[in-house]
Amino acid sequence: MTSPAASAPPEAAPAPVRHRHVFYVSGFDPKGPAHYHRLYADEGAKAAAVGGYALEVGPRRRAGEHGAAWSVRWRGPLQPPAAAAAEVHTEVEFLRWDDLVRAHWPRHAGVLARDLLATTALYLRTGALWRMARLAWPPVVALVVPVLVLLALLAALPLAALASWALVRAGAPLAAGVAAVPALAAAAVLGARAIERRMNMQWLLRSYAYTGRQGTHGWPALEARLDAFAQRIVARAEDPAPCDELLVVAHSSGSIMASIALARALQRAPGLARRGPRLALLTLGQWSPLLSSLPGAGRFRAELATLAAEDALDWVDFTAPADGCCFALTDPVTAAGLPRPRPAHPRLLNPRFASQFSPATYAALVRDRFRLHFQYLMAAERAGDYDYFALTAGPWRLGERCAGRPSIDGYPRFQVLDRWARRLLGPAKPPGPPASP
Repeated sequence: MTSPAASAPPEAAPAPVRHRHVFYVSGFDPKGPAHYHRLYADEGAKAAAVGGYALEVGPRRRAGEHGAAWSVRWRGPLQPPAAAAAEVHTEVEFLRWDDLVRAHWPRHAGVLARDLLATTALYLRTGALWRMARLAWPPVVALVVPVLVLLALLAALPLAALASWALVRAGAPLAAGVAAVPALAAAAVLGARAIERRMNMQWLLRSYAYTGRQGTHGWPALEARLDAFAQRIVARAEDPAPCDELLVVAHSSGSIMASIALARALQRAPGLARRGPRLALLTLGQWSPLLSSLPGAGRFRAELATLAAEDALDWVDFTAPADGCCFALTDPVTAAGLPRPRPAHPRLLNPRFASQFSPATYAALVRDRFRLHFQYLMAAERAGDYDYFALTAGPWRLGERCAGRPSIDGYPRFQVLDRWARRLLGPAKPPGPPASP
């Protein structure tokens, strides 16, 4: 059975893609191209078996100073029934910033605790945490839970001592009261570790702290890397080698980095999206408001405005409401306090993971929030509306493939706080003006 995501538009289908170049930007992850190449090859084989097409992933090789690459060959029917077949050659180029992540991946618990408290204080002081909560409350809960766990751990020892004192005052033997202190403290630590394993809090708070610094003092090495990414995008777009689509793909907080790099490419080469290959941006499980909500992130808001104003750019944003580690069905443009120049740009879509798994498998997936957050990059059990491998290696351009699905704008499920706040406080104030590009 062929996946709907692998099918052509039903009428007036344009010429299929024969050659594509993909730039991939990972999230805040110390794993590099070897991990993501293996993931693409392994999950792509599973997706091909489900989707009714063939996918061949070539070996990984070095690509430039900050990248790695591998080739992908897609073969299969253009549309069911198989009246015609297509072969697509895709070059996937992994734009590396995992070395920068590793350089700012504190391992000492004390440093992690310090960064967490300082970053939360920043987001509270600037009002960014409240702005994000009005946009969508689940990701804010995911950010606040580590703070509460840390505060509970800091309070565990004095509370255990107080409980021990109360036991002794109530008539318990002194030895029992003294023994209660380490027992209660150990129980608190075990409980915190169980919560951490469930939510993978250490990964989340590291990304949180890094983005907070990015929106205030900045990371010079990161800025230089993003400029290099932008230049690489411009160079490939202007390369005369065959390319029907130049697709920038990003996952999680990588959506911030990819948006910046692509916007800077458009600023460096005006008219880039109107000449050469079709330019597209695919963001998956995005975290853009984590940066754009900070008052000091004016340059990022200006870069989002550049993307929003480019009508020759195809921009599709997939987020799942069950994924608590993203801003689900939240427009990154209007979330930054910017006007949306045209509808469905970006086009906000739900991958509908629930329809692609058995109920038991999906229930287990939802319980493992960290695993669910990576499902955008993985195969499913059943064919459905979303197929990452057909999107990135199949025969249709991103805009053509998703044109038939309406953008899910104004999704109300996670905006309970905003509705309440509008009655009492009025509309949310924008985080600040965009800076000049």
